[in-house]
Amino acid sequence: MKKIVSIVVMFLMVIGLSASMTGCNDNTSDNGGQVIKNGGSGGGIISPEEARDAGDWTLPIVANPNPALGIVEEVALQALIDNPDVKLILVDFWATWCEPCKEEMPYLEKIYQEYKDKGLECLVITIDSSKALEPQILKDIEHLNVSYPIPWDLDSSVKSSYGIQAIPVTYLIDKNGKIRYEHSGFTLALMDHLWEAVEELINE
Repeated sequence: MKKIVSIVVMFLMVIGLSASMTGCNDNTSDNGGQVIKNGGSGGGIISPEEARDAGDWTLPIVANPNPALGIVEEVALQALIDNPDVKLILVDFWATWCEPCKEEMPYLEKIYQEYKDKGLECLVITIDSSKALEPQILKDIEHLNVSYPIPWDLDSSVKSSYGIQAIPVTYLIDKNGKIRYEHSGFTLALMDHLWEAVEELINE
Protein backbone atom coordinates (compact mmCIF):
# COMPACT_ATOMS: atom_id res chain seq x y z
CA MET A 1 0.00 0.00 0.00
CA LYS A 2 2.79 2.43 0.92
CA LYS A 3 4.50 1.60 -2.37
CA ILE A 4 1.34 2.49 -4.32
CA VAL A 5 0.98 5.79 -2.46
CA SER A 6 4.63 6.63 -3.19
CA ILE A 7 4.12 5.93 -6.90
CA VAL A 8 1.01 8.14 -7.00
CA VAL A 9 2.85 10.99 -5.22
CA MET A 10 5.78 10.76 -7.64
CA PHE A 11 3.40 10.78 -10.61
CA LEU A 12 1.68 13.93 -9.35
CA MET A 13 5.05 15.62 -8.81
CA VAL A 14 6.10 14.84 -12.38
CA ILE A 15 2.83 16.23 -13.74
CA GLY A 16 3.26 19.40 -11.71
CA LEU A 17 6.84 19.89 -12.89
CA SER A 18 5.82 19.33 -16.51
CA ALA A 19 3.12 22.01 -16.27
CA SER A 20 5.52 24.52 -14.75
CA MET A 21 8.05 23.95 -17.53
CA THR A 22 5.70 24.37 -20.50
CA GLY A 23 3.03 27.01 -20.34
CA CYS A 24 0.07 28.30 -18.38
CA ASN A 25 -3.03 26.19 -18.22
CA ASP A 26 -6.50 27.37 -17.26
CA ASN A 27 -7.02 30.69 -15.56
CA THR A 28 -10.50 31.74 -14.57
CA SER A 29 -10.01 34.65 -12.18
CA ASP A 30 -7.29 37.22 -12.83
CA ASN A 31 -7.77 37.18 -16.59
CA GLY A 32 -11.49 37.64 -16.74
CA GLY A 33 -12.39 33.97 -17.15
CA GLN A 34 -10.17 33.41 -20.18
CA VAL A 35 -8.78 29.90 -20.65
CA ILE A 36 -5.19 29.68 -21.86
CA LYS A 37 -4.03 26.25 -22.97
CA ASN A 38 -0.57 24.76 -22.50
CA GLY A 39 2.14 25.60 -24.98
CA GLY A 40 5.60 24.19 -25.55
CA SER A 41 6.49 24.26 -29.21
CA GLY A 42 8.45 26.08 -31.87
CA GLY A 43 11.97 27.33 -31.47
CA GLY A 44 13.22 27.51 -35.07
CA ILE A 45 14.29 30.48 -37.16
CA ILE A 46 11.76 31.44 -39.84
CA SER A 47 13.03 32.44 -43.28
CA PRO A 48 12.31 36.00 -44.48
CA GLU A 49 10.12 34.59 -47.25
CA GLU A 50 7.92 32.65 -44.81
CA ALA A 51 7.90 35.18 -41.96
CA ARG A 52 4.71 37.10 -41.18
CA ASP A 53 4.42 40.79 -40.39
CA ALA A 54 4.69 41.78 -36.73
CA GLY A 55 2.15 44.55 -37.19
CA ASP A 56 2.24 48.12 -35.92
CA TRP A 57 1.08 48.68 -32.36
CA THR A 58 1.63 51.05 -29.47
CA LEU A 59 1.34 50.09 -25.80
CA PRO A 60 1.77 51.97 -22.50
CA ILE A 61 4.78 51.20 -20.31
CA VAL A 62 4.06 50.00 -16.77
CA ALA A 63 7.69 49.47 -15.68
CA ASN A 64 11.31 49.92 -16.79
CA PRO A 65 11.16 52.68 -19.43
CA ASN A 66 14.15 53.02 -21.76
CA PRO A 67 14.46 56.73 -22.67
CA ALA A 68 17.58 56.05 -24.74
CA LEU A 69 15.34 54.34 -27.30
CA GLY A 70 12.38 56.69 -26.85
CA ILE A 71 10.50 54.27 -24.58
CA VAL A 72 9.10 56.45 -21.82
CA GLU A 73 5.33 56.42 -21.27
CA GLU A 74 4.63 54.14 -24.22
CA VAL A 75 6.36 52.06 -26.85
CA ALA A 76 5.60 51.98 -30.56
CA LEU A 77 6.80 48.87 -32.35
CA GLN A 78 7.34 50.64 -35.68
CA ALA A 79 9.44 53.33 -34.01
CA LEU A 80 11.73 50.63 -32.62
CA ILE A 81 11.96 48.91 -36.00
CA ASP A 82 12.93 52.25 -37.58
CA ASN A 83 15.50 53.07 -34.89
CA PRO A 84 19.01 52.61 -36.34
CA ASP A 85 20.33 51.48 -32.94
CA VAL A 86 17.93 48.52 -32.85
CA LYS A 87 18.78 45.42 -34.87
CA LEU A 88 16.40 42.91 -33.32
CA ILE A 89 13.37 43.04 -31.02
CA LEU A 90 12.42 40.31 -28.58
CA VAL A 91 8.71 40.37 -27.72
CA ASP A 92 7.36 38.12 -24.98
CA PHE A 93 3.90 37.83 -23.38
CA TRP A 94 3.38 37.08 -19.67
CA ALA A 95 0.96 37.66 -16.76
CA THR A 96 1.19 37.82 -12.98
CA TRP A 97 -0.79 34.57 -12.64
CA CYS A 98 1.50 32.64 -15.00
CA GLU A 99 4.26 30.93 -13.02
CA PRO A 100 6.12 29.52 -16.06
CA CYS A 101 6.23 33.09 -17.41
CA LYS A 102 7.91 34.31 -14.26
CA GLU A 103 10.33 31.38 -14.33
CA GLU A 104 11.27 32.35 -17.88
CA MET A 105 11.78 36.08 -17.27
CA PRO A 106 15.22 35.89 -15.57
CA TYR A 107 16.48 33.91 -18.58
CA LEU A 108 15.21 36.68 -20.86
CA GLU A 109 17.08 39.16 -18.66
CA LYS A 110 20.34 37.26 -19.24
CA ILE A 111 19.81 37.45 -23.00
CA TYR A 112 18.94 41.14 -22.71
CA GLN A 113 22.09 41.93 -20.74
CA GLU A 114 24.23 40.01 -23.23
CA TYR A 115 22.83 41.64 -26.37
CA LYS A 116 21.29 45.02 -25.49
CA ASP A 117 24.51 46.84 -26.43
CA LYS A 118 24.62 44.90 -29.69
CA GLY A 119 21.21 46.06 -30.90
CA LEU A 120 18.65 43.93 -29.04
CA GLU A 121 15.62 45.45 -27.36
CA CYS A 122 13.21 43.39 -25.25
CA LEU A 123 9.53 44.11 -24.72
CA VAL A 124 8.04 41.72 -22.18
CA ILE A 125 4.33 42.46 -22.39
CA THR A 126 1.92 41.76 -19.55
CA ILE A 127 -1.60 40.73 -20.55
CA ASP A 128 -3.11 41.17 -17.07
CA SER A 129 -6.64 42.39 -17.71
CA SER A 130 -7.33 44.56 -14.66
CA LYS A 131 -5.76 47.87 -13.60
CA ALA A 132 -6.13 46.62 -10.03
CA LEU A 133 -3.24 44.23 -10.76
CA GLU A 134 -0.72 47.03 -11.34
CA PRO A 135 0.74 46.78 -7.79
CA GLN A 136 1.25 43.04 -8.30
CA ILE A 137 2.91 43.61 -11.68
CA LEU A 138 5.34 46.08 -10.14
CA LYS A 139 5.97 43.74 -7.20
CA ASP A 140 6.75 40.85 -9.55
CA ILE A 141 9.10 42.98 -11.65
CA GLU A 142 10.98 44.12 -8.57
CA HIS A 143 11.17 40.58 -7.19
CA LEU A 144 12.40 39.14 -10.50
CA ASN A 145 14.98 41.94 -10.81
CA VAL A 146 14.52 42.41 -14.56
CA SER A 147 15.39 45.63 -16.37
CA TYR A 148 13.78 45.39 -19.81
CA PRO A 149 10.68 47.49 -20.59
CA ILE A 150 7.29 46.09 -19.51
CA PRO A 151 4.45 47.22 -21.81
CA TRP A 152 0.83 46.52 -20.86
CA ASP A 153 -1.63 44.96 -23.30
CA LEU A 154 -4.55 45.68 -21.00
CA ASP A 155 -7.28 44.87 -23.51
CA SER A 156 -5.32 41.97 -25.09
CA SER A 157 -5.53 43.63 -28.51
CA VAL A 158 -1.93 42.82 -29.45
CA LYS A 159 -2.20 39.32 -28.02
CA SER A 160 -5.33 38.74 -30.09
CA SER A 161 -3.76 40.14 -33.26
CA TYR A 162 -0.97 37.56 -32.92
CA GLY A 163 -3.47 34.75 -32.37
CA ILE A 164 -1.83 33.76 -29.10
CA GLN A 165 -3.37 30.73 -27.40
CA ALA A 166 -0.77 30.11 -24.68
CA ILE A 167 1.70 32.03 -22.56
CA PRO A 168 4.56 32.52 -22.25
CA VAL A 169 5.06 33.03 -25.95
CA THR A 170 8.16 34.63 -27.44
CA TYR A 171 8.95 36.28 -30.78
CA LEU A 172 11.98 37.80 -32.49
CA ILE A 173 11.20 40.65 -34.89
CA ASP A 174 13.77 41.77 -37.46
CA LYS A 175 14.50 45.16 -39.03
CA ASN A 176 11.92 44.53 -41.74
CA GLY A 177 9.14 44.09 -39.17
CA LYS A 178 8.98 40.34 -39.77
CA ILE A 179 8.56 37.67 -37.09
CA ARG A 180 11.66 35.52 -37.64
CA TYR A 181 11.36 33.27 -34.60
CA GLU A 182 8.65 32.15 -32.22
CA HIS A 183 8.00 29.61 -29.52
CA SER A 184 5.35 29.03 -26.87
CA GLY A 185 5.94 27.68 -23.39
CA PHE A 186 9.06 27.60 -21.25
CA THR A 187 11.75 24.95 -21.12
CA LEU A 188 15.50 25.24 -20.81
CA ALA A 189 15.82 23.76 -24.30
CA LEU A 190 13.63 26.56 -25.70
CA MET A 191 15.83 29.13 -23.94
CA ASP A 192 18.86 27.60 -25.67
CA HIS A 193 17.08 27.82 -29.04
CA LEU A 194 16.15 31.44 -28.33
CA TRP A 195 19.70 32.38 -27.40
CA GLU A 196 21.04 30.80 -30.60
CA ALA A 197 18.38 32.56 -32.68
CA VAL A 198 19.22 35.96 -31.17
CA GLU A 199 22.91 35.40 -31.93
CA GLU A 200 22.18 34.48 -35.54
CA LEU A 201 19.54 37.08 -36.36
CA ILE A 202 21.28 40.02 -34.73
CA ASN A 203 24.27 39.37 -36.98
CA GLU A 204 22.35 39.02 -40.25
